[in-house]
Amino acid sequence: MPDKKIKKLINDNWPKTKKEFERVLKTTMQLLSQGETYLKEVSEKGLKETKKISLKLKKEKMYYELGKLVAKTPQSKLGNNQNIKDYVSEIKKLSKTDKK
Repeated sequence: MPDKKIKKLINDNWPKTKKEFERVLKTTMQLLSQGETYLKEVSEKGLKETKKISLKLKKEKMYYELGKLVAKTPQSKLGNNQNIKDYVSEIKKLSKTDKK
């Protein structure tokens, strides 16, 4: 006897409950999708900023190394020093990359 009452109760309420479950599932999926999109945007922005900072630090290091090299190179040999030319060339490349 109690089994019939339970079955009747389930059969009477299941369509409403099913609709609510489907609505909750749909809403949850939409929220997850929005969260995923937001997380991707934040990650991409963070990655771009990290790359910019990395390039700036690399350029600062190159300036430092260039300064050390220039300081220990005699003035008469500054124009002919290939290492100095290489550093200047690399700094120019980093500056162009930094502007992009």
